[in-house]
Amino acid sequence: MKTALTALALLASAFAIGQSENPGSLWSDSAKNPLIDRKAHSVGDVLTVLISEQSTASSSGSTATAKQDDNQITAGLGPILESLIPALGSSASHSGSGSGTTTRTGKFTTRMTVIVKEVLENGNFVIEGSRFIQINKDVQKFVITGIVRPDDIRSDNTILSEFVAEAEIRYDGKGTVSDRQRKGILTTLLDWLF
Repeated sequence: MKTALTALALLASAFAIGQSENPGSLWSDSAKNPLIDRKAHSVGDVLTVLISEQSTASSSGSTATAKQDDNQITAGLGPILESLIPALGSSASHSGSGSGTTTRTGKFTTRMTVIVKEVLENGNFVIEGSRFIQINKDVQKFVITGIVRPDDIRSDNTILSEFVAEAEIRYDGKGTVSDRQRKGILTTLLDWLF
């Protein structure tokens, strides 16, 4: 009974909208159908990207080198010169070794709503979105761009960031906290020189 009343109310509201805009028709072209899905499908539609990116990278290397040279001149000078000049020779050796290890780990998790900027010929969407958050003069900026397939969009109009092709996800901050984490000019110059 409750379902029948809800359906009747929907039909009545659709009929009222249609009658107010076009009195000669039962349905209006601008009225939204409550039975279709609400997934993004055209330019200007919004889509929520669930960003959950984790990255871990490590590399290590080691090098060992050794070289030794020995040279002697004792023959071919003639008997007189060989008796006057003692045997000439040189010897040199060099060895070196080095090793290094780098490890980097990152994690970025958030939800961000983007706008469909373009629908490509194959039906894929070009998306773009940004968000600015300012707290006590600290500004955080999130930007995401990429391409998504309509088939990867879930029924609740969300998509996982791992399904975004050519994804570019940027996070930047300005303010007191961010400034304290950046290198100073002198440190940057010394790092560049040495």
